Amino acid sequence: AKLPSLIGPLAQNPYLRRDVKITATAALLFRRFFLSNSVMLHDPKAIMVAAAFLAAKVEDAMTEVRHLEEGTKMMNSPVSQTEILQSEFALLEGIHCDLLCFHPYKAVLAFTEDLRTYIKSDKGRSLAKFPNGETNRLVVGKDLKPMHDGARQMVDDVIVSDIPLMYSPGHVGLAALMVANDQLTDPAIPRIDLLGYIEYRFDGKDYNYIKQQVTEISDLLKGLKQGKYGCGNHNVDLAKLKVVHKKLKKSRSGDKKKKKRKAATGAGEGSGESKRSKEE
Repeated sequence: AKLPSLIGPLAQNPYLRRDVKITATAALLFRRFFLSNSVMLHDPKAIMVAAAFLAAKVEDAMTEVRHLEEGTKMMNSPVSQTEILQSEFALLEGIHCDLLCFHPYKAVLAFTEDLRTYIKSDKGRSLAKFPNGETNRLVVGKDLKPMHDGARQMVDDVIVSDIPLMYSPGHVGLAALMVANDQLTDPAIPRIDLLGYIEYRFDGKDYNYIKQQVTEISDLLKGLKQGKYGCGNHNVDLAKLKVVHKKLKKSRSGDKKKKKRKAATGAGEGSGESKRSKEE
């Protein structure tokens, strides 16, 4: 829930304001890590900050670790530089150095640009309908802007949910455009038959499979505003999260103490045996 406030366009620390793809990469690395690693062993807060630090490197938008430490303090969730660097190694190990990340933002832009051109063709003209009944007006680039902007806002929620781990960025981007298109209310803005666009534009591909995938994702996207599917931008109960965080922290510290006692006991037994052997 706090990742967009740590790094990205909405970061509280001005030194951490970066393109939204940095936030998206950090979120994907974070979720990828916890697919196979337990919160009982790793502090999610420290891993999140480490993911932000690593994402900045991956996307060639470097930041200094001290700025991340300052950013966590501004968010009242301090994480030290030492913790960040240690967690970065754990993160890399946990994701097996798989740093390749793709996001739906490019898909949204690419489909919009392709629609802008395709809708001027003979087949493409039939895909656009104006709610106010206009029949003679051609669809121009600016007519697609509300749909594009709505889809991008939807992707802002997608990147902090589980959806990027479940579906390909291309399918997610297309589904976001479909939902944004359905949510348009201005009668002067054309409604695009995007399923028809898929059928015409990608003739020869497995249309039924693409339609099924995009329809499934569209249903999921509509639930993001209710905080479903792990979306960290809506309906997050921070009070409950703090309670869980304290319990996990106590559990992790207890495990560390047990390990220290076990190590100390083992060392003591070893020194005792050594002393007895010398006496003999």
